[in-house]
Amino acid sequence: MADNVKIHQNLEKDGAYVPGKGVSPNRDSDAEFKKIEKRCLAFYSKGELNKLRKRRWYWEIEAEDVVGVADFCFNALGCRFSIATGADTPRGFTILYHFSLDYIGLMINVRVTIPHDDPQVDSLTVLLGRGFEWIEREMHEMLGIEFRGLDDTRHLLLPDDSPEGYHPYRRSFG
Repeated sequence: MADNVKIHQNLEKDGAYVPGKGVSPNRDSDAEFKKIEKRCLAFYSKGELNKLRKRRWYWEIEAEDVVGVADFCFNALGCRFSIATGADTPRGFTILYHFSLDYIGLMINVRVTIPHDDPQVDSLTVLLGRGFEWIEREMHEMLGIEFRGLDDTRHLLLPDDSPEGYHPYRRSFG
């Protein structure tokens, strides 16, 4: 129990949200948002950082840089990984990795687009652990995206006897 109290005290000290304690005084600080923006652009200048709203940013990056940018968001910025989503778009397969910077209420959506004819990207399981693999397994199964380094590609949602190449979320399906 003492460890739990210590964690909550540390969170309060760092300005994070603690249930029942309100939000960080930095939550609406334009200076804090500018500081995060500056750090992002300094780390990865070849990407495009689009601020859709104050609290929702889209960071367009190259597929080969996904592990490095995720590592930066997770370890350098202190973001919490929320979820990843994938879609088949006319430009290619798009994956959004959603990182939340809770203490200021910012969601950074790291966007990667990979070509239809070579749908491969590095797995984030090397960084985020085995708990992350189910998200990649789902995208692999439903969209046919290959995640380099993902060892477990068993079916997650579809029946085990689903035919090879059956990816129901592809635009070309059906």
